[in-house]
Amino acid sequence: MAMANRLLTLHAADAGARLFVCSTAELAREAAALHALAEGSAGALALGLTGALLLAAHQRSRVDVQLECNGPLRGLLVDADESGAVRGLVRVGHLRAPAGPDLTRFDPRPLLASPHDERAGHLSVLRAPSAAGGAHRAAFPFAGADLGAALTLYLRGERAVGGEMALEVLARAGEPVAAAAGVLIEPLREDDAEHVRLLGKPLRQGGLRDALLRTQEAAALAEELARQCGLGPLRLESESEPRFRCRCSRERVQGALRSLGAAELRDMAEKDAGASLTCDFCGAAYAFSAAELLALTRA
Repeated sequence: MAMANRLLTLHAADAGARLFVCSTAELAREAAALHALAEGSAGALALGLTGALLLAAHQRSRVDVQLECNGPLRGLLVDADESGAVRGLVRVGHLRAPAGPDLTRFDPRPLLASPHDERAGHLSVLRAPSAAGGAHRAAFPFAGADLGAALTLYLRGERAVGGEMALEVLARAGEPVAAAAGVLIEPLREDDAEHVRLLGKPLRQGGLRDALLRTQEAAALAEELARQCGLGPLRLESESEPRFRCRCSRERVQGALRSLGAAELRDMAEKDAGASLTCDFCGAAYAFSAAELLALTRA
């Protein structure tokens, strides 16, 4: 049986393009259960997880995506790396988005945008290559409620040839993330950039949704999108299984505590007899005794 979490990189030689197709329903449901999210918040997080995975695969680096928006969700934070590991959270977890018995498109607009969207939100993307080289952050306004369109603007700003992204989540009653997928199309040459750019809007305005309604399996979805966009035959370059995985560890938490300074650590040891910290991404708890805190002041 095909896995629900899949990330494919495919070469479309006839179209001068590379296609990244990501299906994430299983890991999005895992993340929603971990954070006890209502269906609306779960759908929004699924979009963020999928977008970050596509960016990480495309840029072959770890990518952090932080969104601050004017809608009731208030924002989300996700990060992914090129191996397919991803984690994320939303600021407000109880938002609902009731769905009927049939498979339908999850609409993020009521969650990400205010009724009049009178002022823009904020989107920040941090790219941290695993090889030598410093991290790079790009920040720009977020208006409307289409995360795929916003990340497309980021892609266009990062490279002269740009790239186009579309993200979709499908839901039905009792199954808030019945399907989740994203596609990123990258032109291989500057001469192909305009052709690829013309594909983005139709994909975001229903093309990916229609393909996802036909199939939720990643390879079949890629073929359907290639047919829809006229990309010609596809050659598989790489394939991986995305997974929800946190990067927290006791060592990282120790580093964060040490950064508080010796005076603060001594105060915590004396007044609180220790410290207990919980990871916002995965819920892992880390406890430190008073003796351990005092040891950190001497490290």
